[in-house]
Amino acid sequence: MSLDNVKGLVLAISSSLFIGASFIVKKKGLKKAGASGVRAGVGGYSYLLEPLWWAGIITIIVGEIANFAAYAFALAILVTPLGALSIIIRHANLSLKFRFGI
Repeated sequence: MSLDNVKGLVLAISSSLFIGASFIVKKKGLKKAGASGVRAGVGGYSYLLEPLWWAGIITIIVGEIANFAAYAFALAILVTPLGALSIIIRHANLSLKFRFGI
């Protein structure tokens, strides 16, 4: 495996971690904003003032940039399947939440 493929794989894995974590951080930010203001589901915009929500947005942007860069180093056949990691991270968090109340 070439050094470029290794760089691409590292970028793809880190991308999946960032994207998966961003959903968790954004959801926590939305819950926090909803507890103190009008919920986004009923037309509120209090989440825009929540730093945790913005941290989630920045995290997803970093993840998407890493994913884009991964394609520059590695073949799509190596990078694309790793995108499923972000889904696994999201569902692992939901599973822990329902089982243990985390």
